[in-house]
Amino acid sequence: MEFSVIIPTRNRPEALAACLESFCQLEYPAGAWELIVVNDGGGDLVTAVSPHLQQSLPLKLINAPPAGPAAARNRGAAAARFDYLAFTDDDCRVTPDWLHQFSAGFAQTGCDALGGSWRNPQPDQLAMRAAQFLVEFMYAYMQDAAANNLMLVSNNVAYRQAVFTAVGGFNETFPLAAGEDMELGFRLSAQGYSQSHWSAAQVWHDHNLSSWGHVRQQFRYGRGGHFFLQAIAEQARNGRVVQPSTARNFYIALAESVQQRGEPWSFAALVAVAQAAYRLGQFYQRQASRLAAFTS
Repeated sequence: MEFSVIIPTRNRPEALAACLESFCQLEYPAGAWELIVVNDGGGDLVTAVSPHLQQSLPLKLINAPPAGPAAARNRGAAAARFDYLAFTDDDCRVTPDWLHQFSAGFAQTGCDALGGSWRNPQPDQLAMRAAQFLVEFMYAYMQDAAANNLMLVSNNVAYRQAVFTAVGGFNETFPLAAGEDMELGFRLSAQGYSQSHWSAAQVWHDHNLSSWGHVRQQFRYGRGGHFFLQAIAEQARNGRVVQPSTARNFYIALAESVQQRGEPWSFAALVAVAQAAYRLGQFYQRQASRLAAFTS
């Protein structure tokens, strides 16, 4: 299989350089993959992309006006020349077998989209463990009746290019970098495509969250969740919508999963506060959208 790997970036040269360095260790046949970096209206990429990296990697650099990571990913996909698209972020580092694992996953499952897992480089940090736990929980909980995963996180995901193009890629109307990957997952499933979690495809996620940073991140995700709910309502009006198949209440299932981990009480408290922040973000964005519509 041949892959076009796409990385959106904006003004994070040190993180991007570390990300690109990890691709120098990628164990995949030369000529069977390319690396597309899309600069989303940031500064010059030269500070991150050294001559060494340009000579060592099959790089294609694209400068685009600022439009957000969803648009940057779509811009990269439009420039891709291979049949499979793999996405990661500039604060991630891929493992050497990353593309081999995605290739094996597509071959074995026949799926149209696969979401990988991420390794935590700071397991001693409470917030980093909480963030990783939440993604793992959502992968297990957010499945439709056909066992399709409804959420594949955009920092480690791959699609058949034909399918990605057929559904229109990432939703560029989302004004925040939050919720657009889940909306794409729901849209794929609603249109009959298959997607799954392929845990063997792994990246290191170097986002170095503090507890407060995790809460703020969930507030932003909650704001994105408002736009996600709007998009799902639009899908329902068009007669195409899916829902998680589980009958278990989300918060009961979440609490049970927290309890099973055997973490200290502070872990459970952080998960609870982060969920409250998510809901607060939804409420905030709903009111802000109503006010904007009223004053326009």
